[in-house]
Amino acid sequence: MSAEDHKALFRYYFNEGTNKGDLSVVEKVFAADYIHHDPANVDAIGGMEDVRRHITTLRSAFPDVAFHIQQEIVDGDDIVVRWNATGTHTGDYFGIPATGKSFNITGMNHWHMGADGKTVEGWVSRDDMGLMRQLGLMG
Repeated sequence: MSAEDHKALFRYYFNEGTNKGDLSVVEKVFAADYIHHDPANVDAIGGMEDVRRHITTLRSAFPDVAFHIQQEIVDGDDIVVRWNATGTHTGDYFGIPATGKSFNITGMNHWHMGADGKTVEGWVSRDDMGLMRQLGLMG
C-alpha cells in the first residue's frame, strides 16, 4: 500500500466507522488477529469483534462523537494519525453515568499494517485527564 492508501484507509475508518458507526468498516481495516494497546484500558482489544465493541461502546456514551484528523505521518507499514475528538456524554461510559457535558480532546493513534493491507497492531494515546475534567469528573 502507498502512503496515500494508508491515509485513505484511516480517513475511512474515522469518517465512516467511529464518526458514523458503520461497523462494516472493521473488516476492511483490521486483520482478524488485530491487537490494540490502550494504557487506559487494562483489557487489550484483540480481533475484529473487540474493535466493533469498542466503536459501539464509544458511540453509546457519545452518540455525536466526531474525530477530526489533524495530521497523518506514514513510514513504510506504519501510520500515525494525530486527531482531536468532540462529543457529548449522554450515555454510560465504562460505568460513568451520562453527564450531558461536551468535550474536545486530542490524541494520536499509531497503526502497523500487515502484508495484506490490513491493520495488525495499534497503539493509542489520548487526553483522558482532559476528558474527565471536561465531563466534570475531576477538578
